[in-house]
Amino acid sequence: MKRFRWKIILFIVLTGFVLWAQEEVRMDLQVNLFLKILKYDRNITQRGADGLKLGVLYNPDNKKSVRAKQDFEKKFNSLDDKSVKDIQVILIPIKGSTELSKSIKSYGINLLYIAPGFDSELSKILDTCSKNKILTMTGVSTYLDKGIAVGLGVKDGKPEIIINTTVSKSVGADFSSNILKLARVIK
Repeated sequence: MKRFRWKIILFIVLTGFVLWAQEEVRMDLQVNLFLKILKYDRNITQRGADGLKLGVLYNPDNKKSVRAKQDFEKKFNSLDDKSVKDIQVILIPIKGSTELSKSIKSYGINLLYIAPGFDSELSKILDTCSKNKILTMTGVSTYLDKGIAVGLGVKDGKPEIIINTTVSKSVGADFSSNILKLARVIK
């Protein structure tokens, strides 16, 4: 009887892990997909006139956020080609939302990947990005309906591209119909 209970507990834990793992796109796919998606922005060369500076915003007090930042950096740094339309992409970690405005000014951040861990601060972060015309991206599906420009989710066990056309246009992005046909579009 005791052994049976442990099997049930193990089954529940493993099932929960599998379901959690399917909620988010693997980080290696996120990095590659975001760089590919950016190639479909007809205004990316204007945005990157002084280079593309991709901030990775993470919450140092949230283990999942720190892990996401570390994974993003590791996958990005392992790429042979870190460019979009021949414009070099420079990765800049940003430790917490309080550092965002300073990093925008200091480094010229023009793209921002938002890691998990910012549920209560997201609207403030997005306001800052909107004012500074920063294209936001995330793999956190719960953030996508809150004003992120480009995101990735999971649908039927496969990665799904999600583009908020209103937000992306307001920050100066102009995605071609080729990518919009593949994406779930939020207006």
